[in-house]
Amino acid sequence: MDFHLRCNSLKCRVQLKERAVVTTCSHIFCLGCADGLGLSHPPAGGRRCPACQSLLSNPDDAVSTILNPTEDYKTSVLSGLDPNTVMECAGRALGFWAYQSTQEIFYQEFLGKSLTEKYASLNTQMDKVIHNANSEMSTLHSKISDMQSANEQLEKKNQELADLNREKSKKLSQVTNLYNLLKARAMRSEMQTAASDTVSQTLNNLSSRKDSIIPTIQPALDSRPIPSKTRNQVRTPKTPSYPMSPEGIERLHRYQRSGTGSSRRAGGQNDPGTMAPPTGRPVWNAKSRK
Repeated sequence: MDFHLRCNSLKCRVQLKERAVVTTCSHIFCLGCADGLGLSHPPAGGRRCPACQSLLSNPDDAVSTILNPTEDYKTSVLSGLDPNTVMECAGRALGFWAYQSTQEIFYQEFLGKSLTEKYASLNTQMDKVIHNANSEMSTLHSKISDMQSANEQLEKKNQELADLNREKSKKLSQVTNLYNLLKARAMRSEMQTAASDTVSQTLNNLSSRKDSIIPTIQPALDSRPIPSKTRNQVRTPKTPSYPMSPEGIERLHRYQRSGTGSSRRAGGQNDPGTMAPPTGRPVWNAKSRK
């Protein structure tokens, strides 16, 4: 059969295939649980079934049995018993099997119910988690939408500020160029004014120096002694006298006969009769003029 009995200890629940310990209260345990729970070696106060806590006072209330008997064991185990005993043993064995099957079904139902409740609880929690996640996702989506709109507005404002900054920079460049031009003009005007002031001051200084030098030189010239001959010549120029002819006509000097001869003399000598130029003044020469 595909169905196998399991150890009735809830902590074990192992499948029983070879040997097991059965009790008169229709419970079955594996050898390890039977030894651990005191069925194989009962204490002095008696033994009890670990599943239902029934008192097992008789020695045959818990016996070890073979679950996979051999053919010889099947032949000899009920041999010699009358049919009533055989049928009674078979009926009790069938009742034990039915009880174990029913208990396994109940256990599986309980396990299924527990798992179903746990699944329902987990499903509720999962639904709650999903609902919370969906709510959070909706909130995040709305926040993302708001942030995108705010980002678009900020980008638009940034573009406007960039355009305004570009326009302000252009105006600032124009104002700076105009300021530099006006500053250059002002500096040029100041330089011209300073140059004019410097020239005027220099001219004034030269004029004052000239005015201070001329009065100093003039008395020195006036105080210089003038020769009598020169003074007389300056005051009253002496008229030259020329030789008289027997008829009473003045004879011209040979240098006065021609227009050119009067101004040129041999050897470039000056006429002793002419007035010498004043001392300290340049002598005017016709040759130098020519």
